[in-house]
Amino acid sequence: HAAKMSVSFAVGACARPAVAARSTRATAPRRAATSPSVTPSSRCPAGVGTPLIRCSPLRPSTFPSRRPGRPAVRAAAAANTEVTAESVVRGMYDAINRRDVEAALAFVDDDILYEDFNFPVPFKGKERVRKLFEESCDGIPDDMLFIVDECTDGGGLSVGMTWYVELEGEPFPNARGASFYRVDPTSKKLVYARDVVEPPFKLGDASFSIIRAVAPAVKAQLRRAREARGDVPQGGGGAEPSKAAASTANANAAIDPPASGVTAVTADEPGNAVAAAGLYALGAAYWFVLLLSPPGWQGLPGEPAWAVAPETLAEVVAESTDFFFVLPALNKFGIDLLGPAPAVHPVTLGVFNFAEAFIFMLLPLMLMTRRGRDLPTVKAWSVAMFLTNALMLPYLGARAAAGSPAAWREAKADGTAAGIAEVARGEKGLLSRSFGVVGLGVGVLSVYWALFEDPAVGGDLAARGEYLRRLVTEDRVSLAFVVDIALFSVWQAWFIGEVDEEAPAACRFVPYWGLAAWLML
Repeated sequence: HAAKMSVSFAVGACARPAVAARSTRATAPRRAATSPSVTPSSRCPAGVGTPLIRCSPLRPSTFPSRRPGRPAVRAAAAANTEVTAESVVRGMYDAINRRDVEAALAFVDDDILYEDFNFPVPFKGKERVRKLFEESCDGIPDDMLFIVDECTDGGGLSVGMTWYVELEGEPFPNARGASFYRVDPTSKKLVYARDVVEPPFKLGDASFSIIRAVAPAVKAQLRRAREARGDVPQGGGGAEPSKAAASTANANAAIDPPASGVTAVTADEPGNAVAAAGLYALGAAYWFVLLLSPPGWQGLPGEPAWAVAPETLAEVVAESTDFFFVLPALNKFGIDLLGPAPAVHPVTLGVFNFAEAFIFMLLPLMLMTRRGRDLPTVKAWSVAMFLTNALMLPYLGARAAAGSPAAWREAKADGTAAGIAEVARGEKGLLSRSFGVVGLGVGVLSVYWALFEDPAVGGDLAARGEYLRRLVTEDRVSLAFVVDIALFSVWQAWFIGEVDEEAPAACRFVPYWGLAAWLML
């Protein structure tokens, strides 16, 4: 994934460490004419007219003069002075290949809008693109090559390209993409760019199911947005009465405002369909990658859930039996009423209980958040204690799609609703503090257990560290627990930010311990 992101950043800035344009013989002369840096290469297969361009990320690109055909290419380039979108993009590539950012920016318009779908916000303006170019040039391997498969000309002012990435002469997995560029007709410089990179996860038919699941929520959200703007749908219909009713309500509110101290009734807050779709997609990826993907898929260790080995299943059952160290602790004090604790390596048991205590402490936050008030939160959390993010992600997707009831927000603002504080008023109470104390205790015990308990089995710190490394690289269940802990850290920051805008940053962003402290304080 890190390699994929490195590829994406390079594409986003057009900072190609190498570019290869492959075309038919019919288009080769035109391409050579617009690309002075192109030279023939023995790597081109028969019938390929445009050669390979190589460049080291640490030094300017150099091409030995002994290569045949270079004078002819230079002459052709000199003869053709037409500025097209393709020639601008290739010129920018050549400058980036020399690691000359200033020369590359000479091809960029001051008002450029650069869209890279790996980033949430487009890069607008030359200075933003400059920073992207500079950052994208760092750390790219010498033998990473971007190969242009196809190049289409949109009348001189625009160009589209499809490409893939090679590493050591072989296609890089999940690293294909398409880019579109447009130049300004006056300045003849790049004014718009869009890069679309192949996603690392292929959801297949599941993507259609996700679209069908979230489409109703998206339509409802779009409808509410139109009504808020007072827009009339195409073809008229029943939207005009709603618009008139809204105008009447606004007029009445202006003439007869609410009495002092009375809270006006507000509408339910709509759900976030985009966030819901993202969480559902992440859940589908979690299920496929960690639970369902075949053995050895993309180098993943261990077996999938449908082919789990009996010894792995027995170890999971043993870890669950030692939940929160209850049995091991009782055995240490000579209490065997519940039987002896199953033998589990101390590092494995420490990681397992740390992850379980993390999701355990999330329940008060899940009860306090404003969304998903009608969802079976406690039931979902109870099952997630065993299935972790395999269930948490779909639940969070449903929660994001659900709205926030106006009645509950008013009860919370009033502060007089009876019942459990977390549920009735969305504030910390005895439940939060008790969960924080338990989570803190189990967390401390988990760290102690993983580092020091049972030295006859666990060994010293170096041996335990090596055991943990082998767990993550050889056992898929243990890898899933590590991924779970990382995701729980994200949920911690998200939930605390929703329910307590004044929470200290350490409580939000220090995983586990910050959550325990926030619950107790």
